[in-house]
Amino acid sequence: MSKKAILRYPQTNLAACFLPWTASFRLDRKLFEAHVQETLAEGYSSLYITGTAGEGYALSDEQFKEVVGLFAKLAVRRGLDPQVGVISLSMSEMIARIAWARDQGIRMFQIALPSWSALDEGERKIFFATVCGKFPDCRFLHYNLPRAKHIVTGAEYARLAKASSNLVATKNSTSDYRRVAELMTNAPTLQHFLTESSYAFGCMLGECSLLCSFGSLFPETTKEFYRAGCERDHEVLRRTHVFLNQVEGILFGHCARDMIDGSYDKALVWLRHPQFPYRVLPPYLGLDASEAKQCRAAYRKHFAATK
Repeated sequence: MSKKAILRYPQTNLAACFLPWTASFRLDRKLFEAHVQETLAEGYSSLYITGTAGEGYALSDEQFKEVVGLFAKLAVRRGLDPQVGVISLSMSEMIARIAWARDQGIRMFQIALPSWSALDEGERKIFFATVCGKFPDCRFLHYNLPRAKHIVTGAEYARLAKASSNLVATKNSTSDYRRVAELMTNAPTLQHFLTESSYAFGCMLGECSLLCSFGSLFPETTKEFYRAGCERDHEVLRRTHVFLNQVEGILFGHCARDMIDGSYDKALVWLRHPQFPYRVLPPYLGLDASEAKQCRAAYRKHFAATK
């Protein structure tokens, strides 16, 4: 970027929290509360639930309210910025869920475009203007993912941000460096959250934030990665980037199928905390017993000493 922009949201290390289901697919409330409390104890001030990895796409209204209500009681407090993901094919349902979570004290939301059919640019304008405009005292992060059948560019974000002052951030899980550069160049006032595949590169261009898939498994390594980006410590960035980007292949290379996001993320929590179940809400299938056994063996062989 040619000059330093004033960003709408502070740079941070964002942690995802996940939902532990019992064998009858009810929320294990005590385990969920312990999981959130541990995330807070590890020093995260920005944390979120019910994104794609948090199974926000699969929750009934009753489940959504149970999860968000528990989360809000733990995370709505001074010095923290809890975030709730809202995913639906229905914009009216999204608005209703945001309104309910707002009543619990949540003021930061992660939203994705409805994905039954790709929205054209006019429809995307309506979506952001309506959802963001309905809640002027809240802030919004847009999860820019291929499932929506359209990837928003930095140039379009600039237009959307001009119309919606409370659109403050984006989340992009990509290893496409050209896409990252375009985002940071053309939408410099938005805080761009990048995963471990592109965070190091983004830090070379300017200020960006981290959403690391492996934070639940390697919390100290993740913190060091984030610090290195903030301080432009290129050697640590390079070394940690190489390390983190080999983990998925080592742990899950034996799986002969693609699983829904939460299956991988819950497995990472389970590797560190075996009492945390790795099951996901049906009809989706997480690891089976054989896959889990091989995943555990790979973890013990390669990463058991990594914090």
